[in-house]
Amino acid sequence: MFSSLRPKRDVRTAIVTAVEQLTPRMTRVTASAESLVGVDIGPARDIELFLDDDGRRVKRRYTIRQSRPATGEIDVDVFLHGHGPGSRWADGARPGSAMEFVGPRGKLELRPADWHLFLGDEASLPAVTALVEALGPEVDTYAFIEVTDRFDQLPLSARTPRWLHRGSRPAGTPDLLERELDAFTPPEGLGRAYVLTESRVAARLRKLLPSYGVAADNVFAKGYWNSPS
Repeated sequence: MFSSLRPKRDVRTAIVTAVEQLTPRMTRVTASAESLVGVDIGPARDIELFLDDDGRRVKRRYTIRQSRPATGEIDVDVFLHGHGPGSRWADGARPGSAMEFVGPRGKLELRPADWHLFLGDEASLPAVTALVEALGPEVDTYAFIEVTDRFDQLPLSARTPRWLHRGSRPAGTPDLLERELDAFTPPEGLGRAYVLTESRVAARLRKLLPSYGVAADNVFAKGYWNSPS
């Protein structure tokens, strides 16, 4: 029997065991924590990682892409946003490095539905892939993911994955995802949607989704990052 998760005030320590470059802008950091042995972690739960930013202690949240309760290992996939503290941490992580974090935690739940629609970008790709895998191949899933180009793409087991390449256009606008929604014909039955994008984009798409066949109470929207503009 797996133990329950600790309260969020508890700080855990872990040791980095491996680092892997998944794409030019996505790094996987694998870490092991004794306190996570036997802890069953639901899909797309995240940790709040404590980092050093020029002498200041800051926090950044990252999705747990995979977990292995038998060994207490977690994989954290970090999208490299420029040169911030999170990107610097992922670039400098090496086996044997120590890390401190709070979690796992999260409010997203996969509820029964006839079909599921995921709208996301590079920052939410670890969460989207974990959720699609948790639903399984027998479930009707659609995933529209905005990325810079094909080099940001990762294996995604949705029945209908669509990669939207923004190229040199700025990130953090709803244009590409809105255009894809306009071309989307919702299947019959109850639909659930998960909007995991830049904060303002998530808010806008959430308001639009009822007109695309998803009732407002069947939409989960979360901002994964904030555009500076």
